[in-house]
Amino acid sequence: MDRDILNRLKSESNIKNDLVVVPFKSIKAASKQGIPEKTLEIMLLEEGLVPERYERNIGTFDISGQLRLLKSSILVVGCGGLGGWNIEILARAGVGHLRLVDFDRFEAHNLNRQLLATEATLYRQKALVAAERVREINASVDVEACVCMFDQDTAKGLIDGIDVAIDALDNNRSRQLLFEVCRASAIPVVHGAIGGFVGQVKVIMPKDPHPLEIFGEDVPDKGIEVVLGNPPQTPALVAALQSNEAIKILLKKEHILKDRLLWLDIEHDEWMSLQLR
Repeated sequence: MDRDILNRLKSESNIKNDLVVVPFKSIKAASKQGIPEKTLEIMLLEEGLVPERYERNIGTFDISGQLRLLKSSILVVGCGGLGGWNIEILARAGVGHLRLVDFDRFEAHNLNRQLLATEATLYRQKALVAAERVREINASVDVEACVCMFDQDTAKGLIDGIDVAIDALDNNRSRQLLFEVCRASAIPVVHGAIGGFVGQVKVIMPKDPHPLEIFGEDVPDKGIEVVLGNPPQTPALVAALQSNEAIKILLKKEHILKDRLLWLDIEHDEWMSLQLR
């Protein structure tokens, strides 16, 4: 049965830039025969065929990379300013499983910067809205909405089965916990933080010290965002850098922000790569 469907999809494909591309509508039609779209896409990629939705990814990720993304899982802790943009990018990239964690609801003050905050989604649970958005973008992505706090009671369960975690949190107490539980389970974390025109990104591998260890116990729970606020452009930029690092980790790229913290000031157009000791 699967081979018959695969052969039919191949017969409906066309050649684009030396790729054998299977039309989006053909995959949708085939999925109505009881095979999930994600399974179909994996089958196609394993045969060297490209689902149309990923056609523009392949030049960068290649077919084996796209297949690796579809078989991967990412945890996004926080579905607000950083989290919303990360979720958008990862769903479009075709990361096959996203677990989204947030206990809060959208409020009016989120409208200035949070992608998923609209007048229609105000006062709704952020994680539920985020999961709906993923399903609208890419039905092949398995998505879990976890409406809960990331704390001592939930942390270990939330990281179970995850390949990479994304820190889209807004407080250092929760970050500390995320860094520690991921280290214990050998899970890389992509850290991001913002405040005003300033942002930072770093990859924390399981055996590496995290920024809160390096900076010591005097780091406050909240940062400069308390004073400077969060305009719309900074979280979009920092989240794009975060999701890029997560994708590079999944693709097993050698050059990641492992030993450095990328610090940026987009008011003065300054980017610095800082070695933390």
